[in-house]
Amino acid sequence: MLIARELPGARNGLAYALAAVEDREKVLVVRSREELLAAISKSERPLVLYSLSTPSFVEYWREIAEAASKAVVVVGGPQAVGDPVILLRLGVKYAVIGDGEVALPAIVERELGESDTAPPNTLYLDGGIKAGPRIYVNLDEYKTYSTALDAYPPIEIMRGCPYRCSFCSTWRLGLVRYRSAESVAEIARVYVGRGITDIRFIAPVGFLYGSRDGRTPNVEALVELLESVRKAGGKPYLGTFPSETRPETVTDEVLRAIKGLVANKKISFGLQTGSEKLLRATKRMHDVEAALEAAEVARRHGFTPIVDVIAGLPGEDEEDVETTIAAMERLVKIGAKIRLHYFMPLPGTPMWGMRPAPLHKAYLEFVKMHEPYVEGYWAEQVELSRRIYEGYDEVRRYLSELDEAQVLGERQVPHGQMPGQGLHR
Repeated sequence: MLIARELPGARNGLAYALAAVEDREKVLVVRSREELLAAISKSERPLVLYSLSTPSFVEYWREIAEAASKAVVVVGGPQAVGDPVILLRLGVKYAVIGDGEVALPAIVERELGESDTAPPNTLYLDGGIKAGPRIYVNLDEYKTYSTALDAYPPIEIMRGCPYRCSFCSTWRLGLVRYRSAESVAEIARVYVGRGITDIRFIAPVGFLYGSRDGRTPNVEALVELLESVRKAGGKPYLGTFPSETRPETVTDEVLRAIKGLVANKKISFGLQTGSEKLLRATKRMHDVEAALEAAEVARRHGFTPIVDVIAGLPGEDEEDVETTIAAMERLVKIGAKIRLHYFMPLPGTPMWGMRPAPLHKAYLEFVKMHEPYVEGYWAEQVELSRRIYEGYDEVRRYLSELDEAQVLGERQVPHGQMPGQGLHR
């Protein structure tokens, strides 16, 4: 039996994973540790599936270790892509590091004894850590929703990213690929049939859908995509969460072509910092003026620009804060809104392990002064950033003590504590 453990905030990732197997495998969705353990105990050959972000990992790692001591555990999602080895050290048997559409079915077949080949896009335990081959799927061959989970998340239209921003790991998904407009329309018709008419997309750079060179918008492809959704009875949202774009792609040509087709009145893109020094350090490959120009273009076409800014980037100093505040002031005068974030360390990114700068009081003063023009979860992210560092330290201590116990020939868990004790529920 395939047991899918649904965690808060992981519903979309779980839906994508289940979409590849639910038509041929029995799936049981559980929503608590107690349900999970009961399902494992009642199943003859339990196979437990998690989709994990890094915040979920640091909150639920003890539950995962406990489940892995009782059943075969498979983990996908950003945490598996960013740091698969730590999952395997906790007892997870399979960490999916690439396209899961071919990985999960192969894992199921292997566990059922139907195949002994290495599952693709996977690191796994088999007398040590082994790796399966890398395979890139055609997105058109897979749906994006799960009937078992009753989840119909945003439609993924683009996988992989041509950019290598230092705080992001999306580029680790490999070759940039696009879902065809025909495939999107087919899925959109299913959503509309379920009463879901607002059709949103997932893309690392929304306005680069269909780009031929990975840098230049393909206006014809964008129009075809949006028109196909309209014809399917849906109202498409593109260039806004979760298909935000980059400032260089917000051009007169693009907005002129799409503004009569998209349902959104906002365009979201990232400045990230007003410091040219930090823009270079984070490999953003644009300057501050690009974001200011994008805001002007968006306003000219009747859209409200939503501009992402990250406070507390590693290495941020007083001058960097001053230039970022100045850039945000200019953006607000143009008519933009600021979506403020706080730097969160993510495994698999070049900035993993770097400590964020403390949240400067100037950001709080800016928020107070321009409250109607600022949104975001920066305050929660300050706490979340701290929890990621502390949670990782806790996992490392646990593994270090476990390794030491194994060397000494002891079988007990460090301090006599079972992995499942003290779990978040």
